[in-house]
Amino acid sequence: MQETNEIMRFARGMIGARIIHNGQACTVIEVLEDKLALIIEADHPSKSIQSDAYGNARREMRALYSLPLLNETADALHPLLLHLKEF
Repeated sequence: MQETNEIMRFARGMIGARIIHNGQACTVIEVLEDKLALIIEADHPSKSIQSDAYGNARREMRALYSLPLLNETADALHPLLLHLKEF
């Protein structure tokens, strides 16, 4: 469990970091502790439209991505994290 605590400390330290993910500028906005994942938000709105509770289009929204912290066997950092670049 010590390793999980260290990973979570690392992940929490990334909140607010500006990174490049799949060639897109993003910001780390949250850590999901129960799923061991980073939530990142694209810096620019995408072509997605967010609707209200009634299904009416309201605004363009920024894409959100969930990046797992651990690989499939949970014995190392996920390879996606190794490809993130801070700027």
